[in-house]
Amino acid sequence: MNSQETCLICARQSSHEDSPLNLVYQDEFWSIRHSQETDILGYLSLASRRHFLDLAQANTEELATYGPLLAAIMKSLHSLLPCQRIYTFTLAEVVPHFHVHIIPRTAQLAPAFCGRGILSYPTAPGPDKQRAGEICSKLRQLLHTLSPCQARKAGTL
Repeated sequence: MNSQETCLICARQSSHEDSPLNLVYQDEFWSIRHSQETDILGYLSLASRRHFLDLAQANTEELATYGPLLAAIMKSLHSLLPCQRIYTFTLAEVVPHFHVHIIPRTAQLAPAFCGRGILSYPTAPGPDKQRAGEICSKLRQLLHTLSPCQARKAGTL
């Protein structure tokens, strides 16, 4: 078995095992889902559709759309939530597939979890499903108008 056949993100993307309500955005290169592993509202994961480990392995089209999409996600989160910061990082240690954690930090986050402390934030309980669903719905609307792939095809990027 190759790494793509055993990859949790590839399996999720091909089987559609999680709720479509968690899926915020998807195009030919990227998918964005709301995390179900923590109660931080707006905690998103941006994952490549194609299996690769880091941006050094991304192709030209993936690289061209990554920055504009990440910026659109962050702008959308800032417009919906009272974020003071938005953390972005990638580790790919447990799940070796390129994905970026996008975590809005609000004033309500305990100081122990600010900055690098976010890595020790509890993974349970999960999000309030109704509130996460509302954020996902609003993000879908915002990102639909900001799709870097659609803008690139229309010649505006």
